[in-house]
Amino acid sequence: MDGDSAARKIRIGHAEREDVIETLRVAAGEGRLTVEELTERMEKTADARTYADLDLLVDDLPVPPPSSALGGAAGTVARTASGAVVPARDAAGWELGRPLVLRAGWEDERRRGRWEVPPFIRVESIGATVELSFLEVENAPEVINVDVAGAMGTCLIVVPDGWGVDIDDVRGSWGTRKSHVDHVPRPGLPLVRVRGSLGMSTLTARYANWFDKRRLEKRS
Repeated sequence: MDGDSAARKIRIGHAEREDVIETLRVAAGEGRLTVEELTERMEKTADARTYADLDLLVDDLPVPPPSSALGGAAGTVARTASGAVVPARDAAGWELGRPLVLRAGWEDERRRGRWEVPPFIRVESIGATVELSFLEVENAPEVINVDVAGAMGTCLIVVPDGWGVDIDDVRGSWGTRKSHVDHVPRPGLPLVRVRGSLGMSTLTARYANWFDKRRLEKRS
């Protein structure tokens, strides 16, 4: 038995079932599941005993499988939007409890070009700008989870046409959040799901502007 199969046979508890139920409710609210499908899957969630049981219930939804919470033990933590499996890396960002941390104190932190995007990212915009540009990214995870912890800086997310960005779970307090991107991606394209607290910082999600396109033209 390989590591992935063994890990998915681990028994689950109430917390894991509740997480999947919440995922199903969100999917139904987005129109991905009918009321009948939601009811059926919630009943199956209540009867689930292992991570393998839970994975089946969200297999056709744009979310990481519940077994991804096991990190490297599960063997895979993400799928690309095309459905290909992304093997677990022994690096930050490939486990739920070990995100890739991008911190901007008084100098900007920018990720551009063809960088390897993990499924779990934490952005700490203390006083400068953290930019996540996905314009040239290849084989991105199906869902990219971005946890923001702002102070007085800026978090900028730039995505290609057809991608989706969900900022509904971002708390503003004194900060500002705005998205010029569709909430739901086109079929087969990634979703960037943003959560966290802004403090006094700013969060902006948008498509490529003239300057981005000009920079890409110069690189080609």
